[in-house]
Amino acid sequence: MTEQAPYLTDAAGRRFALAAQPILLGRSEKCAVYIADPRASRRHAQIAWDGETSTLSDLGSANGTLLNGRRISTGETLRDGDEITIASAVLTFHDPDSTLRAGNLPLLVVDATRGEIWVNRKSVTLSPKEQALFDLLFRNAGAPISKQQIAEAVWPEYEAQVYDYQIESLVKRLREKIEPDPAKPVLIVTMHRRGYKLVK
Repeated sequence: MTEQAPYLTDAAGRRFALAAQPILLGRSEKCAVYIADPRASRRHAQIAWDGETSTLSDLGSANGTLLNGRRISTGETLRDGDEITIASAVLTFHDPDSTLRAGNLPLLVVDATRGEIWVNRKSVTLSPKEQALFDLLFRNAGAPISKQQIAEAVWPEYEAQVYDYQIESLVKRLREKIEPDPAKPVLIVTMHRRGYKLVK
């Protein structure tokens, strides 16, 4: 089967194919993707494709490069459907050979250094208790976490017993923020008589 090169499209529907050599995006007319906006640097960003992976890098621009609304500081691997914003230009990345995720699991990305969580390329904001529960589940992804473990990690200040309804309510709130359909959870699943686990 012939491998199809990934490409970008802009708001006007123009298509920019990626090649073996990195392509430049910026205000210089020599750039493969020309951005006629004074807020864009002449050589603003580049995308390198090695035949399998496409990597977006900012080239020290004054106003930064956004990937799905988040300013990047290092090279970032692109995924099908990602949005790149440079000044007023919004470009969408397309990968014809992208592999469908098994079971249509939502795409979960955790940036521990920034304390950010992204689900299907959308930023998620959690309360402190929700964050504590998520961190516990994420550290132990794939393994069941009991209600007792959750109580000890999330409510260390409670000397008295933490009730089941408190834990179940917290799990429900977390699911409402990260599950595409909270009524049919696929990321935080209930393990009968064992607790909960995070599916990665």
